[in-house]
Amino acid sequence: MIDTSIGLGTGKILAVLALDARHHQHIPSAPGLQNVRCVAVSVASTWTGDTIAAFLRRVIAIVGRPVAYLKDGGSDLQKAIRLLEAQGLASASIDDVSHVIANLLKRRYHDHPMFETFLSACSRISANLKQTILACLIPPKVQTKARFMNVHRLVAWADGILKLSPPGGAAKGSTLYKLRACLAGLPECKPFIKSFREDAAPLLECEKILKIHGLSLH
Repeated sequence: MIDTSIGLGTGKILAVLALDARHHQHIPSAPGLQNVRCVAVSVASTWTGDTIAAFLRRVIAIVGRPVAYLKDGGSDLQKAIRLLEAQGLASASIDDVSHVIANLLKRRYHDHPMFETFLSACSRISANLKQTILACLIPPKVQTKARFMNVHRLVAWADGILKLSPPGGAAKGSTLYKLRACLAGLPECKPFIKSFREDAAPLLECEKILKIHGLSLH
C-alpha cells in the first residue's frame, strides 16, 4: 500500500505498508492496523512518478516485489507503477475503493448543471452562518482537490439542514426565520441533493462493508 498524501512541514511523506496477500484466506474480516507493517518511509519536497519508482525499486531490492500495489488514483503513483512494469518489475495495481467510488461520483456529477450552483449556495450559507447564533450549523469543508471524496458529507449536511426548515410560515425574528434567511439558493438544489444521495448511498454502503467486514466467499 503506497500513499503520498501525508504532509510533514514543507515536505511530503511517501509511505509503503505491507499486507499479507492471503489475508482473506486466514482472517474473516477486513484488514486493520494490526495486520499491516510499515516497510519504508521517505520525505521529499515533492514526489513524481520517476522519484516514486526509484524509491520503490530500492524497497523491492530489500523486501522483494509485491503481488500487487494498493493505491489511490493519483497520476504520480500510476506513472511510477508503469515505469516499474517497463523495467521488468510489474505487479498488479489495485485502486483504493474510496477513490473508485469518488471517481464514479465525479464522472456522474462533475458536469451536472446544478453542481456548481450547489457548491456556491453552500459557500454563501457558510459565510452567512459564521459568527451567528446558528454557527453550529455551518456546512463541512470540502477541499478543492479530490473534492468528490467528501462531497457526500456536504450533501448529507444540506439534506439535514433543509429538514430543519419544514414548509409553512415562520415568525419574524424566530430561529427558523433566521435560518431560512441564511439558506438562499439551497432549496432550489433539492433535485440535485436527492439524486446525489440516491446514487451515493449504495456505493458508500458497499465501501463500508468492504472496509469493515472485508471480502467473503460466502
